[in-house]
Amino acid sequence: MFPILDLTGNAFQRGYAHGTLSRHQVARSVRCYAALFASCGIDWTTAQRRAGRFRDIIAGCGDLIEEIEGIADGSGFHINEILALNCRTEILPPTFLAADAAGSVDAKQRNAALGLFDIGECTSFAIDSTRCADGHTRVAQNWDWLGYQRQNVVILRVTHDDGSAWPDYITLTEAGILAKIGVNEYGLGIGLNILRANNDREQMGIPVHIFQRLALDCADVNAVATLAKSLKFSASSNAILGDAGGHVASLEYSPSGVALIASDQGVVAHTNHFCDLGLATQQAPLAAMLTTEPRLARANAHIQGWPDKVTTINMTTLLRDESSSDESGKFGAICRSPDPALPPELQVESVFGVIINCSTREMLVAPGLPSNSEFQGVAL
Repeated sequence: MFPILDLTGNAFQRGYAHGTLSRHQVARSVRCYAALFASCGIDWTTAQRRAGRFRDIIAGCGDLIEEIEGIADGSGFHINEILALNCRTEILPPTFLAADAAGSVDAKQRNAALGLFDIGECTSFAIDSTRCADGHTRVAQNWDWLGYQRQNVVILRVTHDDGSAWPDYITLTEAGILAKIGVNEYGLGIGLNILRANNDREQMGIPVHIFQRLALDCADVNAVATLAKSLKFSASSNAILGDAGGHVASLEYSPSGVALIASDQGVVAHTNHFCDLGLATQQAPLAAMLTTEPRLARANAHIQGWPDKVTTINMTTLLRDESSSDESGKFGAICRSPDPALPPELQVESVFGVIINCSTREMLVAPGLPSNSEFQGVAL
């Protein structure tokens, strides 16, 4: 299982503990993203400068900037380096894995001078309480990303014992990043699929991972949707949502706006392209390696074959599916193996699988390729 960090105290104290307890993982996350940015022609110094522009925006989100300062102090990195991790979606260009960008060689050389080296996406679904055999709402996904980052995944279990009224929560995230996928004490569960729009990064707005953290302060699906509609975004993503009241939805957000996609017969699934017709007009070109459309087709094939009452076995079978609806084979499957044709530092795979029980505030986590890993329980 991934390291579980129990965080308490005020925002700075929680961040400091996060940074101290995962110092080595934060360092590897910095190396990973420095290398990934360099492959896009963005050296680490430039990445930090771009991330620093979001500091004032994040400072307007309660005490989150204090938590980021704590991570920086605890891990020994500059705050702009931790901001670069939390703003990594906003720094990466929409076509970041399609090919090396102009200037990437120079950027990699500049990174090397700093001692940094080189180093697809997710399938998610949510099932409302009426479709689950036990009457509990589920949010589930495979997190597909650079396999290198598996060693840097941590579970943050946050307890607000500082007198604040905010809910406790548990989140699967990368070391140094405030939140990603998780559930709070209200029973609000949230997943994440990255999206790419042509107008990403044309305006300043709330970073994706900051929004994921803000959502974990919400009571239910409607509250997350209301929050999203009140904000401006710099980049695009999708939050797959469920709550203890039995509701599920898929929330697409981008610089063009927000769209809430309802379930069909109690289930909603998502991969890495816009499903809302309005937002889809800004869809960035889909690189072949992302296999987003065939993965969604494969997930929907599973869902259409499910019984009236869905069990955990049905869910884990979907997440472990290594077949594909096109010629890409395991590299384009729901449970995605790394493509050996790519450089090792850019091989995307299913880093972990997770099934969130919104009703019991628990997660089942497969801490490796889901087809080769047992799902283990982690409770709030």
